[in-house]
Amino acid sequence: MTRSYLGYVSSQTTDSIVITGLYGTATGGSSSSITVGGQAYTLLTFTSDDNLVVSQAGVFDVCLVGGGGAGGRSQSNYGTSGGGGGGGIVFQTVYLAAGTYTVDVGAGGAGGFTAVYSGTGKPTSIYSTDNYEITALGGGAGAAPLYSIGAGFGGSGGGAKNNGTGGSTVQTQGSAGGNGGSSGAYEGGGGGGGGGSANGSNGVSNVGGAGGAGLDISAWLGQSAGTTYKSGGGGGGGSGGNGAAGTGNGSANTGGGGQGKASTLSQDGASGYSGIAYVRFKS
Repeated sequence: MTRSYLGYVSSQTTDSIVITGLYGTATGGSSSSITVGGQAYTLLTFTSDDNLVVSQAGVFDVCLVGGGGAGGRSQSNYGTSGGGGGGGIVFQTVYLAAGTYTVDVGAGGAGGFTAVYSGTGKPTSIYSTDNYEITALGGGAGAAPLYSIGAGFGGSGGGAKNNGTGGSTVQTQGSAGGNGGSSGAYEGGGGGGGGGSANGSNGVSNVGGAGGAGLDISAWLGQSAGTTYKSGGGGGGGSGGNGAAGTGNGSANTGGGGQGKASTLSQDGASGYSGIAYVRFKS
């Protein structure tokens, strides 16, 4: 679970928790006006590191998305890699005292030779110096076949290499990565990275699994359903003689995972995508 040292309840659904008390006011990031269920809100959007300045203490609704994990590096004659897991997603309604809070927006994990160690997405957090913190974890990196590097754990788990087991979600902030397929010694398809709302698909024979679907947060943002998704997982690499790399549709500030690669390629997996932070309060 996410942590609130002030003792308020956390939520892992897109519905707000009602806490008795008045909403506060704050500045930071990019400000816009939204309407949710007929209620007007001010929405602060943070796409990079910044400060949240609370001018009037009170209740705030928070949505955090961690950075996505990188896809693993594939290696010719060693096998396919898995897709990176999506960043964790946290919804929380909290009371914040007046003051300045640091907002860190997690970067996506970097694709590299040992992606499990270097490719985990970075967390997105709001914190202060007096023991207050809310954190969405970064996504787990996809597995890399060389040196038997397994799928990473994270907000959502990374996908497995050929013949491997997908990574798990941590603190139930996302979904698990898919398992790798089995087709000859090195030709099984890589598993898809876990997403915000669904597990990554397993590799089947020599075909890579798809990344798990992102979570639809449109209603929380006052939008029509299906408008905004966060934390989609990257696909695992296909394999075999004509295997293709995994597919994915992430972009900056989505928390999406990076794609894995096929066994015909000795290539770094794709990097994950950065996360985002939202804070809203009643206008």
